[in-house]
Amino acid sequence: MNIAELKLGIIAQIIATDDTALLNKIQGIINDFESNSLVNEPALTYERIRVFSDEEQRKINLAVQQYENGECISDEDAQKEIQEWLED
Repeated sequence: MNIAELKLGIIAQIIATDDTALLNKIQGIINDFESNSLVNEPALTYERIRVFSDEEQRKINLAVQQYENGECISDEDAQKEIQEWLED
């Protein structure tokens, strides 16, 4: 989850709540954070980078190669096949 998704999720939760105590706590946290900031620059944020294992990378490379060789079906066709299997 990136920072934009996190912000949107928090905003959605705030909008959805009618809990005054919770909203007051959130406001207090924000006020405390703003008053404790020593500079007016945004804090640095670090996002985690996913490093694949050798086996995972091998499977990804194989899947890409299969896709490039046309050895795949569309999601629509796959859904049709699944539906046919379920009907049998």
